Amino acid sequence: MKKVLLALFTVVILGGLNFSCNLVDSKGGSMSSEDSLAALANAPKIEFEQESFDFGTLKEGDIKEHEFVFKNTGKSPLQILNVQVQCGCTVASKPDAPVGVGQKDKIVVRFNSLGKVGVNKKFVTVFSNAAPPQTVLSFTAEVLSSQKSDSAQALLDKVKKVLK
Repeated sequence: MKKVLLALFTVVILGGLNFSCNLVDSKGGSMSSEDSLAALANAPKIEFEQESFDFGTLKEGDIKEHEFVFKNTGKSPLQILNVQVQCGCTVASKPDAPVGVGQKDKIVVRFNSLGKVGVNKKFVTVFSNAAPPQTVLSFTAEVLSSQKSDSAQALLDKVKKVLK
């Protein structure tokens, strides 16, 4: 008896969902292409002064920061919804308030080079209400080891002995 009631309940729920979806579609739930173009024309637009940055050569353990400055060149307020970083070595902050038309603001990215010896290329994805809604920023850095290798230290010791 429980199985029959459960099956009947499932059919009623699924039928109701299907009916409600059809009602939304019959009411013209989607925008016309003209409405879509108008919304796109009035959308905010984000323009970065630069979308990539090179920190250059860093010593392992250095913490460096860069400001990615942007301007809202659209026709309505710009809201930065989220900023996602690629790994735990990077932290990014975003403006909390909407950015007005023609106004500038920044995404601040901080890179911690500890444990990142070698060439690094990292990405930061900015999500907004702009058209397009995602912008990918990047930065690079070459991180040099803060410790000398054993062979380098041995070579340095030999040179010191020769010079004495």
